[in-house]
Amino acid sequence: MSWKKLAVHKWLVGCKITESYLEGTDIRRFTATVRGWQNFKIYEGKLIENIDQIVIDKTREIRERIDNGDDSVFFESALPIKP
Repeated sequence: MSWKKLAVHKWLVGCKITESYLEGTDIRRFTATVRGWQNFKIYEGKLIENIDQIVIDKTREIRERIDNGDDSVFFESALPIKP
């Protein structure tokens, strides 16, 4: 099994959110590029209700931290949403 890119969403200004799926399963992964900074892991797991809005909110939070000069966002190992 391998990860396959499903879509690249541009739901927020300054952000690209890549949605991938694990081949042969219903597991999704969302990663974000925020203001050019890549590979923020937002969510990995089964699809849940309103996942798009949850991913948007978390990505917005990361973008705002970057815009406010909060460098600690770059040193956190991951920022996953818990299903």
